[in-house]
Amino acid sequence: MVAKYIASLRALAARRVVTLVAAAFVLASVIVILVRLGPPAKLNDLKLPDVKLPDIDMSKLPNIPGFSGSHEPEHYEKCDRNITEPLKLWKAAQQKYDKLMDDKFTIAMQTYKRPKELDETLRVILSEKIASLHEIVIIWNNLEEKPPGNFKSETGVPVRYRVSERNSLNMKLLPDPDFKTQAVLLSDDDVYYKPQDLEFAFQTWRKFGQHRLTGALPRCATPDAEGNWGYGFCSKDSNQDVYSMIITNLCFSHMSFLDYYSSNNTVMQKVRDYVDDHFNCEDIALNYVVSYLTGTGPLLVKGRDKYVNYEPAQGISKKPGHLEARSKCLNDLTKMFGCMPLVNETAHIERGVIVL
Repeated sequence: MVAKYIASLRALAARRVVTLVAAAFVLASVIVILVRLGPPAKLNDLKLPDVKLPDIDMSKLPNIPGFSGSHEPEHYEKCDRNITEPLKLWKAAQQKYDKLMDDKFTIAMQTYKRPKELDETLRVILSEKIASLHEIVIIWNNLEEKPPGNFKSETGVPVRYRVSERNSLNMKLLPDPDFKTQAVLLSDDDVYYKPQDLEFAFQTWRKFGQHRLTGALPRCATPDAEGNWGYGFCSKDSNQDVYSMIITNLCFSHMSFLDYYSSNNTVMQKVRDYVDDHFNCEDIALNYVVSYLTGTGPLLVKGRDKYVNYEPAQGISKKPGHLEARSKCLNDLTKMFGCMPLVNETAHIERGVIVL
């Protein structure tokens, strides 16, 4: 029995010896193979095939929340008042028009292929005597047709058609050398104050708004968490009790601001080119100019009756993506100016007595 047990132990030991010898042989073979292959190649020694990667326009990539690309987004602070050269240019413009009438105003009304709206707007404005209205100038951007002839209304107001050099939104903001008044009501052919409210709006401009854009249609510019500006219609429903723009569909401007807008100032040349390229945002740009030069916000003026706006089915504001395009204008113009000039305003002036 004991002899049998000893024999089994010897057999087990023999098998273990064979296993160890086999393992040693395999290990030796691996070492020989590695030696023959030589040392591992370095990364610098590797030659990859030449592959040309496609150019990628990073500006066209979709925005990913929380990801800003390879650099932080640009943030622009409010404009300071250390703008010596622009203020000098604006002061010269003020002196240039100082001798124009300050107790009358001119309407500069832009039109393009909307004869029905134009005729109706003119009919209403000219239906009553407006004491301070000196002249109406129709900015005729429909270059494919000749305008009607100039005429004088039954109330004695001259109506002059001025054919534009090109179909450009900048044409309405030209400081016409034939204007005789410091105040210009910038308007479109489909929006107007009622006659007596128009006189009230002008007198309000004379008293409180000569260094502001003063008019009927307020708009808001609101920054998001990343500092990007968004354009919107001001709304109490959104808890907005401020506005920072009065758009030029219906607003008074001093001639000096139109002169600065149309000047050879480098920034203004870029702004006008931008307006022509995008066919949009001249009204936002003029708000930038006025607040940039004065450091003040606009002034909303309401008549006894609400202003009339036909809101035609066709027009720039009816195109898809209108608000997005306007928001882009805000951010692009801010970059051009190098700061955000718009100033929030809370107050407005309304015709009539508020009965409590």
